[in-house]
Amino acid sequence: MNEVLALYDCRSKQEYIYRTNRVQEIAGASRLLRDLFSDFIKDCGMKLNSRWRNNKAQEDYFGYFRESGLDGEIVYEGGGNLCMIFKDRDAFHDFNKKLSLHVLKISHTVSIIASCVDITEHDGKPDFVEDRKRLYEENTLKKNLGAYHSPCNVLPFTQVDRVTYQPIVKKKNEKSYTTETLRKQTAYENIKEKDFAIIEKNFDKMVDKGTESLLAIIYIDGNNMGDKLKNRTAGLTGYAEGINALRDFSKETDHDFVEKPLEAIKECLSVKYAEYEEQVNKKQPEGKRKFNPYSLRIIISGGDEITLVCNARAVPLILGTYFDTLKQSKGNTACAGVAVFHSHAPFADVYEIAEQCCESGKKKAHIEQSENKNFIDFHYCHSGITNSLSAIRSSQESEHTGRPYEYSTTWQDFWAEK
Repeated sequence: MNEVLALYDCRSKQEYIYRTNRVQEIAGASRLLRDLFSDFIKDCGMKLNSRWRNNKAQEDYFGYFRESGLDGEIVYEGGGNLCMIFKDRDAFHDFNKKLSLHVLKISHTVSIIASCVDITEHDGKPDFVEDRKRLYEENTLKKNLGAYHSPCNVLPFTQVDRVTYQPIVKKKNEKSYTTETLRKQTAYENIKEKDFAIIEKNFDKMVDKGTESLLAIIYIDGNNMGDKLKNRTAGLTGYAEGINALRDFSKETDHDFVEKPLEAIKECLSVKYAEYEEQVNKKQPEGKRKFNPYSLRIIISGGDEITLVCNARAVPLILGTYFDTLKQSKGNTACAGVAVFHSHAPFADVYEIAEQCCESGKKKAHIEQSENKNFIDFHYCHSGITNSLSAIRSSQESEHTGRPYEYSTTWQDFWAEK
């Protein structure tokens, strides 16, 4: 067989998104990575089938593929990964060359890991499970041994960004921009009107300045997704059944962990927002309009992951809506990390605390090995963040916290006492 199975992944996605404290650039970077592959495939000039979401793979998959005259076809896309089948290695290499140029143009610094294996026959048939196993082994090897490249060096007289050490190429309104930050800002400008039309963009408008300026970053991530995917594809050696299982899993994951819960959260907050406007803000004199604590800012949403910012006092309502919606799905569980912070604290540092809180919940979930349990951990960033969450707790909070809490039991009890 000439066909090859390929996997594409972005190196250090979280580092790329969060190596800035400018929230607009973080949102732009997230959207840029989310649409990186789909935007390229639309106009790459190759004959590719990208309509994978609503297509079922035919039983004689390779018979269909060869007769179609396609250079390649998307198996599935999700979580920042792209899985493809190409008609041969020449098509794979051609795709890689064009993709590399596209990535350099729109992101400047994103590094792509491209892996592929030949599709081989076992007992006279292509074996999807075996080929996919070899593909992920190849991908892991490239991740561990591949070189991380910088797009350019700087000269001694060049001004550089203090975080990334990339050259400053533009200054505007007392802000300095590298080529990377300009790309992120452009991505944000292209989406902000459409995606944030009913969502608050200004953090200061989420808090009561002068009284309480507490916001919260909520980071939610699904549990045991690797095991669930493995179980979904177990024993499916045929390409048609294996591809269909992957596609269904990708679509269901996005629907259960992101689309449906976010829809419920927006609906719930919209009701509270309207009530607050009617009961509080309309009674304020002209020019004395108060903040609304039921606004929202979505930073990342896709796959099994959500990152959002809200008023700290809206956290219980948002988490309750999320987990009550999630439990309606097929046994899915997740962990949430919450970092409470003042509105002008360094966003990237606070996000790391939220992520570590989520990891704290996941560790508890792994230890208990219990199904249908969701864990929540939170931390109040009341001063400068100079250490990891574990270091902070070991020195300051080890005797004063029972976190993480299980959502349906200890978390409910905790909030009932407030």
